[in-house]
Amino acid sequence: MGELADFFFHIDDSLRQATLLYPVATYGLLFAVIYTETAFFPLAPFFPGDGLLFAIGVLCAAALLNPWIIFGLLTIAATLGAWTGYRLGHRLGPVLFERFTWLNRKHYFRAHAFYRKFGATALFTSRFLPIVKALVPFIAGVSEMDAARFARYNFLSAALWVGSLVALGYFLGNVPFVRDHPSLLVIGLAAVFVTGLAVSAIVKLVRTYRQRRAGRTG
Repeated sequence: MGELADFFFHIDDSLRQATLLYPVATYGLLFAVIYTETAFFPLAPFFPGDGLLFAIGVLCAAALLNPWIIFGLLTIAATLGAWTGYRLGHRLGPVLFERFTWLNRKHYFRAHAFYRKFGATALFTSRFLPIVKALVPFIAGVSEMDAARFARYNFLSAALWVGSLVALGYFLGNVPFVRDHPSLLVIGLAAVFVTGLAVSAIVKLVRTYRQRRAGRTG
């Protein structure tokens, strides 16, 4: 357990050593990490998905990993992981509401309506948010989001997530500050993304409030 924690806390050095010692097995390890992080949200906090993808991009730039194999393999891993979370939510959702009668069914119907209208947006935005990326597919399954629609946007969002972060590491990995502080860049990007979502939500709330107020006075 200590060795695993050390691997994740020193992801750049650990991954570089792994690619040098076990070049083929490293691909399998990366697949397993991305799949697990996106499939099981209780385990998501223990896996460095965004930072890992950026570090992978840096190693691709150093020719230690093949970027095209990485892109295809990890896109499949992220797609299958989210699909697993979706199926778990779809199967466990009805059981949860039948077994735990204290659960408010109003929330279930609201979630169902939300994913019918904004499911694609939720999938794309959640990919770049730690922990949330694994929780959203599960909730989508609980709310019975259309399976074909989920599968389509699941694959596209996985490709965008993997491709953008690996490409970022690939093109910025040789910049001295970025190379020495990769985690700061990932945290900064996440902060910018979350801030953008918060501002967008506030603008929508203000706009909705004004429309309702105008309707009442009109």
